[in-house]
Amino acid sequence: MIICELGFDIPDKNPNYSLREVDFYAFVPYPAQQKGIENHRLSLRKNLKTGKFEVYRYYHHEEKEEVIFSGDFREALKIANKERKKVWGSGLNDVPCEHKEPNIDRVFCPKANDE
Repeated sequence: MIICELGFDIPDKNPNYSLREVDFYAFVPYPAQQKGIENHRLSLRKNLKTGKFEVYRYYHHEEKEEVIFSGDFREALKIANKERKKVWGSGLNDVPCEHKEPNIDRVFCPKANDE
């Protein structure tokens, strides 16, 4: 998937975070849980207070969050892609929007309508 970093600037109910979040996976598959990885969701959001992107795990049973990365958008994508591969064993890598064809986020990039 192509993800535009410019699409994360609208605040959520909690104004410190972006309304938009991207989930890299919704749960940990059973074989990975058997290897000791606790069930969680992995997501990307923007911390609007700091301006940094966060990759975080949300643990379903405990209803708690763990931020595993905070920083640059491109590095956040790398971390999230690496985590998905570790947990799921494969999968396509998400890539940053280049704000022009052919690599543009048609839904969330504000420059998509300029094309």
